[in-house]
Amino acid sequence: MTRFRDELDSIARQAPDVDLAEVALRGARRTRTALISGSATAAVAALTLAVTVLINPGGPADVGTVTSGTPSSGATFHGIPARPTPSPEDLVPVRAVLPASGVGPVRYAYYDFCQDTWKPGEDNAPVADETCLQWKVVLQDGTRYRVADALSVYTDQTKKNYMNTAAPLAISRDGRRIAYYAPDRERFTVRELDTGQVWEIPQVVRRKAMVKGGGLITFSPDGRRLGLSLSGIPRVIVDVESGRVVEEAPKGWFFLNPADEGVPTVVEHERARFGVLSDGKVTVFAGPKTWALTGAVGPDGATVAMLTGPTAQGESMTNGEPYDKIVTVDWASGQVRSEVKLDPPRQLRPYRLGYWLNEREVLALGSAELDPDSGRSPDLGDTAYAIDVTTGKIRKLGDYRLPPWGGSISAPGFPSG
Repeated sequence: MTRFRDELDSIARQAPDVDLAEVALRGARRTRTALISGSATAAVAALTLAVTVLINPGGPADVGTVTSGTPSSGATFHGIPARPTPSPEDLVPVRAVLPASGVGPVRYAYYDFCQDTWKPGEDNAPVADETCLQWKVVLQDGTRYRVADALSVYTDQTKKNYMNTAAPLAISRDGRRIAYYAPDRERFTVRELDTGQVWEIPQVVRRKAMVKGGGLITFSPDGRRLGLSLSGIPRVIVDVESGRVVEEAPKGWFFLNPADEGVPTVVEHERARFGVLSDGKVTVFAGPKTWALTGAVGPDGATVAMLTGPTAQGESMTNGEPYDKIVTVDWASGQVRSEVKLDPPRQLRPYRLGYWLNEREVLALGSAELDPDSGRSPDLGDTAYAIDVTTGKIRKLGDYRLPPWGGSISAPGFPSG
């Protein structure tokens, strides 16, 4: 979970009437919009969220969809610097609509704002057009398309919910399917980009509920299932092609990474408990006593990976504090199988832990790397990593970069929201 979620959890523990599961879901979303602080909670959030709109003046991202991998052998940024000069490709508006079929795998997606005409917490419908406030997908060759029928940035925000910025768009691990919210139908839609096949997820999700609370959606590793961890409706895993609900999380539990058929799904409880969900039942296992990011069940069907930090649960995390260990736990017995230091931890500023690449490595997604000696503003975007659970070694897989006024990244195989 994000440090934003950590702080909100701390606040929520002091307010018993808050729906803590929904707070956790909201905190698990990574918002990249400029914020106006209007309350004590917003003030905490403003300290922990990225509030700048920056770009990488270099070329396009060099990371694609991740389907397999083989092992191989920053200082905290302060202040709001000036925005670097945009690259030439960023100055060309994305007007082309995603074709109905015949499209190659998606590398990543992002949504964007209408430069400085967009105002957080206000009605932004008048400034929206075909070139802004829309999800854009980036293909392997760098081609960009806008997803015209997908809801992205909420134009009907209020000052109460301005931190809930946009509806999610998820990408399957192989990049061949995308899922997004279709506001005209008030349902989520899954598109297979090559064949053009479209499936509508049966669950009705009112637009008002999305704007108020939002949530996360994620594909299972094989892309056949879609997890809906949304506020205000049951948190379910749906078979994409049949529309059948195959799992439903009990009240108070939520998930980030739905599993393939026959594999249990890792779930978290509103009170920082951990478990696995299978056939509608949660098997609780003992988690670490420090703040932790949970991943998915490994290829052996028994091992869960977690990133842990030095701060005990119930204590506030500092903004610059890194997760410093990768831990694996046997969910059936609760026994810790391995615990190793990250090497080196300063390379990783994660906010999500994903699926396993192979028997030794798990995916992680974090903020773009910071170079304290570069003398320039940090890039806006995300970095994908592989973490070896047996050695703690980290290898960089590549970067997903945002253009000017970009809002947030959606990467293959990770939760979006």
